[in-house]
Amino acid sequence: WQIVTAIGMTVTPLLAMLGKRLGQQVDRAAPAPVVALTPGEGPRAIIIGFGRVGRLVADMLAEHGKRFIVVDSDPDIIAAGQREGYPVAYGDAARGGVLDHLELDRASAVILTMGDFHGVQRLVKRLAGQYPALSIIARARDAAHAAELYRAGATHAVPETLEASLQLSEAVLIDLGVAMGPV
Repeated sequence: WQIVTAIGMTVTPLLAMLGKRLGQQVDRAAPAPVVALTPGEGPRAIIIGFGRVGRLVADMLAEHGKRFIVVDSDPDIIAAGQREGYPVAYGDAARGGVLDHLELDRASAVILTMGDFHGVQRLVKRLAGQYPALSIIARARDAAHAAELYRAGATHAVPETLEASLQLSEAVLIDLGVAMGPV
């Protein structure tokens, strides 16, 4: 047992150094942070969260010719979205200055599709406080949560149901000027 212990104590620092180097390589390979809109571009919708709901909202906006960008904090989702041709960017909207890089004063709408309902609540409050004219469409857990989101400043709060994705898409498209009939 002494030999096993001695080997373990000798190998552990070497494995720690190896892990640190591998971690640095992974950090360098991580997606680039969110970039701002290019000067001269018109307004576009910003979808925060690119899971099942966010992807359907993106598809609906694309179908109706509306410009948008998607922000998500999962590198795997970002990589898949980029391979499929979606305008996706890496960033955690709930932290740091990611929202500052999106030029929200020029955005046509922000659609919050994340499953983190407390995070959605905080983002709605922050966005409504900083950009009172901005259309904020948010995914809600249920009717009570939707009421909280409305009180926090959401333009539309859609309770999570089977057709939540379609309702979010409808709300943003109507806010962006698409006639109700085609929507």
